[in-house]
Amino acid sequence: MEHLPFKNYMEDAVAHMMQRLAPQYPDICMCERCRTDMMMIALNNLPPRYVSTHKGDVLKRAEGMEIQYEVEVLTETMRAMQIVGGQPHHGRDEEGI
Repeated sequence: MEHLPFKNYMEDAVAHMMQRLAPQYPDICMCERCRTDMMMIALNNLPPRYVSTHKGDVLKRAEGMEIQYEVEVLTETMRAMQIVGGQPHHGRDEEGI
């Protein structure tokens, strides 16, 4: 049986939320390393939402309209931005040194 491609839609939701919030927080670094750190922190604190093909597109639209869903993504993305903004890792090696 062939499996349809799938992905965790939360990755798109968090990336979109960071893009929306970034202009409001110009002092927070948005380099690739810091953005990746923010994504990982937020995604580790959000439940995954896997979607596939056109069926997934319907799910994405439906979930995008839920207020609680939007609040969770907003809250965790802001929290991740504050954490990384306070201790950015750019310029450090993988061990954080």
